[in-house]
Amino acid sequence: MKTMNVSAFRDNLTRAGALKGEAGVQMQKKAILETHAIIDDDGVMIDPETLDVTVVAPSVKSASGGAASCSQEALDEAVMKSVKGAFSKELYAHLNHANDKPGDNEWKNARTFGKLKNIKDKKTAYEFGTWIKATLGDQKSYKYCLDRNLIVKAHTEGVNSAGGFLVPDPFESELVSLREEYGVFRRNTYVKPMSSDTLRFSKRTAGLTAYWAGESIAPTESTQTFGSLQLTAKKMSITTTFSNELGEDALVSIADEIAGDMAYQFALKEDSAGFMGDGTSTHGGIVGLKTMCAGTYGAFDGGVTTYATVTKAMISKGIAALPQWATSGRGQVKIYCSKQQYHEIFESLAMAAGGVTAAEMSGGVSPRYFGYPVEITQAMDTAEADAVTYAFIGNLFLSSYMGDRRMVTVKYSDSALNAFEQDEVAVRGTERVDIISPNTGTASARGAMIQLTL
Repeated sequence: MKTMNVSAFRDNLTRAGALKGEAGVQMQKKAILETHAIIDDDGVMIDPETLDVTVVAPSVKSASGGAASCSQEALDEAVMKSVKGAFSKELYAHLNHANDKPGDNEWKNARTFGKLKNIKDKKTAYEFGTWIKATLGDQKSYKYCLDRNLIVKAHTEGVNSAGGFLVPDPFESELVSLREEYGVFRRNTYVKPMSSDTLRFSKRTAGLTAYWAGESIAPTESTQTFGSLQLTAKKMSITTTFSNELGEDALVSIADEIAGDMAYQFALKEDSAGFMGDGTSTHGGIVGLKTMCAGTYGAFDGGVTTYATVTKAMISKGIAALPQWATSGRGQVKIYCSKQQYHEIFESLAMAAGGVTAAEMSGGVSPRYFGYPVEITQAMDTAEADAVTYAFIGNLFLSSYMGDRRMVTVKYSDSALNAFEQDEVAVRGTERVDIISPNTGTASARGAMIQLTL
């Protein structure tokens, strides 16, 4: 942008005022500010509040060709009129936004179809949609994202060559928040960031022991022992499609929909592996709580086969079995079950016990039983049959670990899943995680999680 010193700027406006009055000042000012920044004699941008420009009334000719007279009041008002207040605010706004990039406010004019359901604000949703268009090859969107550091060119090219685009940090934060909102396991467990494909860390397997010591007798020595735990990143992917009408007006809504769908599907898969994983490929090789708790001292078989026959005593037995260190350590003791199991077992028992009304259990109050929060996860078994796990009770933060290797990577295609024939775009998202649950007890000791089965 060119610069003009304040003296030249004032002279230009004064001349324009002498010729065409205040209207001339405004027109000249607008023309200058479109191409120039105003500076003082030292080359520093001026404070518009210090700028004062006088408008001189244009001369008016009489019918005979001479200068027409006007009242002294009108002349004084015209000559002395200051436009400082009239345009200083405008000038300040111009100078204050001199470094704005074109299109910074485009998101404000983008239409939304209904309220946002997933992404927290319209600007983030618009920029996420623009980033999606950029990864599809739209050059205008690519430049928009590049100018705002939403695309790191070298990183994008590197990851794209491996089959996907790395979701930028601002949008990854949105996806993480949504996964924590949807995902029961991720929200409650101990998430450990992984800087490589594997992460090893120690677990204390035995602590110190205190002994009574006799007089003049050497005290008995005790030592702490540690074992090693390992997280190994495993890739998970989800695929969905959206309409190819990715116009400017649809950016916000499509980005909101894609973010919500991806986050929900990842969260559901994490829950399924963390709670019900059996080590097979169905769960990415992850062994979850159901398998880890089975056969331990913390697994309780109620000896019944239907939800209606579960008794309050069976659940109380499970809660009582939790060791003290699991109830007073970090994290929180909760009950984990499906929505069906909550209503048919826990809610039914609470209502039958008396002293509780339906009004107390509705109205947005979080589900509870015996004072413990109930977390609903649809990853649980819902069948009524022998040996089906209907609830876990314990401290998930102490029982399990989730390793998070990297943020989400996405890839788009206009030909996969019949997308070309249906005029759609297919999107595949991937993440790399692992889950282990080493603190669930042994055949002779209880851990931080108790399993209740029919």
